[in-house]
Amino acid sequence: MKLTRVYQLMLTSYLGTLLVLLAYTFRSPPQTFDSATVLYATGTLYWALRSLPLLLFIPGLLKKSHKAASWLAYVIMLYFVFAITVLFTQGTELWGWLLIALTLTVFVTSMLFTRWQKAALRLQAEQNS
Repeated sequence: MKLTRVYQLMLTSYLGTLLVLLAYTFRSPPQTFDSATVLYATGTLYWALRSLPLLLFIPGLLKKSHKAASWLAYVIMLYFVFAITVLFTQGTELWGWLLIALTLTVFVTSMLFTRWQKAALRLQAEQNS
């Protein structure tokens, strides 16, 4: 029960982090773009490159891999550092606070999920043998 709840919270905050990064990318577009298509294409590419380390964990998280969740906890700390820099940039404090809250939630829930998933797998192995 608690494993399912922490897994759902981890995925929700993980997706929230990706969405906040997407919104932060499009928050103030440069005035030099002539068309909206070019703006969205370059913005999406920039977001994809910025989010690539997080996107690599999708297959492992869908498989409920405790190893993927453990590595996610380490990688999300890079985004926490980025969120701190966003927080201290004038005019983007809201985005910084959102990213800080989400990255901390991802970190804590992924650590809890890793611990509880390993315990559940260990218990399952003991019952099968």
